[in-house]
Amino acid sequence: MLILYSPRRSYGFMISGVSHENQHYSKIKYNAKKLLIARGNIRAADYLDKIPFRIYDALSNGFEDDIYVLSANVPLELYEDLRLNADKTDFKSIADVITEIGPYIGHVGVELELTDPVNDSGRGSGLKDRHINKLVYGYIGVSGGYLGDFSYRTHHRFYTDLDLDFNPNNLPGTTRERFINILKMSSPEIQAKILNGILERYPVGSADIRTQEKYDEIVGWASELLSRGAVSLPALQTTSDIVSAALADASELITSRGAVSGVDRMHTALHGYLRAVCAKSGMEVGRDASITELFKLLRENHSAFSDLGTRSDDIMKVLRAHSTVIDALNPIRNRATIAHPNEELLDEPEAILVINSIRTLLQYVDSKISSERS
Repeated sequence: MLILYSPRRSYGFMISGVSHENQHYSKIKYNAKKLLIARGNIRAADYLDKIPFRIYDALSNGFEDDIYVLSANVPLELYEDLRLNADKTDFKSIADVITEIGPYIGHVGVELELTDPVNDSGRGSGLKDRHINKLVYGYIGVSGGYLGDFSYRTHHRFYTDLDLDFNPNNLPGTTRERFINILKMSSPEIQAKILNGILERYPVGSADIRTQEKYDEIVGWASELLSRGAVSLPALQTTSDIVSAALADASELITSRGAVSGVDRMHTALHGYLRAVCAKSGMEVGRDASITELFKLLRENHSAFSDLGTRSDDIMKVLRAHSTVIDALNPIRNRATIAHPNEELLDEPEAILVINSIRTLLQYVDSKISSERS
């Protein structure tokens, strides 16, 4: 335990369990906080507010009667912040005012909230516990166990506004506990969407702890979450201004608003890329040629596809199967993305599937053509 306050003549203690006095703690805490503020100890009041203390019975080696300990389990970031930066006179003030209006507080301390190694190594490819704790305690902020300025109602509304089918009111605990549970149970793509929603709700400067550095770090987490499982896209050897702009737009939209927002721009990038390759190869293409027509023209006429290597017949079947995929991209883009005011949009997993399919095609065609040139 990290001791934040202990009398000078202390004989040590051993916690025996949560005290019956803890049932009155919410009232004690409320009035103790008011006293601290009235006496000008704002920092101590803030500590009392944000640390989820409980009152414990304790056995003292000095044989004092009715000794109580104010203690809490806290995550690593808060634990280290208290260890390095806490002024212990603030916690003496907390102990004094609680003793003044309630039970005698002999000691104040915090325990490190121990993390399961399985969870800390990352659940699947999602956020790790240390990231979640950094977000909750280091950026959003916690007051009395509650998250930021969320009420139970606005916390539910937060997910509704993100088009996420979560009802935190079906979960036990405070808004902080519910938020953490929802993040932990979510896929990387949904976690990224929640992170971006938090950044929109709590912009830089909306509180002292919400700095640009922390904001940028969380943006990086969201970007990494969205990229996990995605097919990487190297720099294209054949391109155009339209293709470059579309890919840049897609990358930004996928990071900031989710995969479904990037489908339209990825569709444009593939269309522009196939047209650029055909034009560079001297093929005549109609002004309104579709993606399906361009891919067929390229596959049947470009010399790079005359040699498909080992198992060429099977590879040709794969390419023809991709022709079917390409044929499906137009109705998907026109009827299930934000390219048009569609009422029904792709779900995030399906949007990622479409984006990865386009990335795979771009990567394959570009590497095939580039290898022929070399």
